[in-house]
Amino acid sequence: MAQEQQRHEPKVRAQPSGWEKRLFEGYERAESIILSLVALAFIVLAGLALVATAIAIATPLLKPERDYSKAVTNGIDAAFLVIILSELLHTTLSRGPVSEQLQEFLVIGVTAAVRHSLELAAGKGNSRELVLDLTINAVGAVVLVGGLWLVRQQLRADKRAAEGRDTAAPAAASPGVDGQARDGAMPPAVAEARPLGAATAPPPSDDGR
Repeated sequence: MAQEQQRHEPKVRAQPSGWEKRLFEGYERAESIILSLVALAFIVLAGLALVATAIAIATPLLKPERDYSKAVTNGIDAAFLVIILSELLHTTLSRGPVSEQLQEFLVIGVTAAVRHSLELAAGKGNSRELVLDLTINAVGAVVLVGGLWLVRQQLRADKRAAEGRDTAAPAAASPGVDGQARDGAMPPAVAEARPLGAATAPPPSDDGR
């Protein structure tokens, strides 16, 4: 009830002056320029990462003793970096709602966690520290996946609620004639067309009298 009252209450908001409008337009233009520069930087970095991926794969294969496992490991590691840069580029250019950007950042976090886990597994070090680092990294990845699932569930619930409100609004705005007939009420058009003081004829009896 309180939300409906707030929705129907008129909102009084002062109109921005001329210099405020120009200032807001300047802010939007500066934001657009900065985001364009950031997107350009991500494009350049993604291209360099692709070149580095090709070099990382080709280097172990061009040696006399070809190391295919090292080539595959280097290729996967570099490919994950390209994926992360591509996701950051897409997030920068999308400029969508905060909920959608939050999903994209969570996906980037999961991708970075998987890449770090692969780096730890491919590296050499103390086995105890390696297991501890992998466990912490796996817990972080699970937390990010859980947050992504919660965000998507909330978005689906909001979408269903919005569809329910859109469906219920026309029905509440225009009541059906059948419902009025069942309640014994007369449709407004019929009531207006009936002359004042006109009596309603009783229904005929079974014997015809």
